[in-house]
Amino acid sequence: MMDPHAYGGKILPQMLETDPEASAAMNEAGLLFRSDAMRSLYRVAIQVAGSDAPVLLTGESGTGKEIFARLLHTLSNRSGRPFVPVNCGVLTGELFADKFFGHEPGAFTGATKLQKGSFELAADGTLFLDEVGEIPLTNQVDFLRVLEERTFKRLGGEKDLGFRARIVAATNRALPDMVRAGRFRADLFYRLNVIPIALPSLRERNEDVPPLAEYFLWLFGHHYHRANLRLSAEALTLLSRHHWPGNVRELKNLMERVALLHTSDDPVRPEDLPLEMRLELGRESLHPSHHAIDPEELNLDAVVRRTEIQTMLRAYRHAGGSKQRTAELLGISPRTLRHKLAQYKLKLE
Repeated sequence: MMDPHAYGGKILPQMLETDPEASAAMNEAGLLFRSDAMRSLYRVAIQVAGSDAPVLLTGESGTGKEIFARLLHTLSNRSGRPFVPVNCGVLTGELFADKFFGHEPGAFTGATKLQKGSFELAADGTLFLDEVGEIPLTNQVDFLRVLEERTFKRLGGEKDLGFRARIVAATNRALPDMVRAGRFRADLFYRLNVIPIALPSLRERNEDVPPLAEYFLWLFGHHYHRANLRLSAEALTLLSRHHWPGNVRELKNLMERVALLHTSDDPVRPEDLPLEMRLELGRESLHPSHHAIDPEELNLDAVVRRTEIQTMLRAYRHAGGSKQRTAELLGISPRTLRHKLAQYKLKLE
């Protein structure tokens, strides 16, 4: 990872000089914050990092659960040992078993050599279970047995192998609701939920948006050889007021897009940010009323476009992120909604 101290913007150097905790977090796991919410979570990370107790990270998609898991690993006495992330959302049945347990030669057709699984690869480091709520019920019992007995066998193997890694799990699902619905084992939930940590959404800590935006723009600016990129005060205001349904991941992706498309040496202004973002927040609030009227404001097609985009965004927020419910609120079919989203190049995530 690039050295954050090399960043040439204004916010980051001030933070690193005046906030040792922010500096430590940045160096150790790529975190960057100035909000009280994240500072409190960082203190919690320091408190629990030295324990072997399982940690369950919850929060919306894109809030940085894997980054926080890596922070816990870095702060622990396991930091020099493996950090093994596994996306549980793409594993089912035999795939799940092979990924975690590994296999011996001849265990099944095509198994020609020994393959270590994640239980073994994690050794005495940290095993990070992303999207742990997606583990199929049929595989949850096998996983629970390993956590309880601390041993496992490779597929096709006879020898018991010790499991010594610390478990850090993450989910954007409501596991207690899944337990009540019978979709997640209660005993596995209680085994994982020893230290629960809830990560806030980006809209709940919008004071972190400016430093994150400037850092990501610096990062991608250097990557794409655009080292002089910078955000205007008006652009930072607009970014700070955005709802960020995709959280930090959405902000990071937007800054990469800006780094690629902003060809001018001028600062990035609101005009360089997505139209739906400007419409959603009310562009007029960022400009004095005596400015000349944009001809687009008087164009009927443009007015219809803006109105449709605003209405779809409002319906999407009111529907809690459900596209099916959004279409129902708008009084159109899901197919029509998809057509309009494609027409306006909108991504509802």
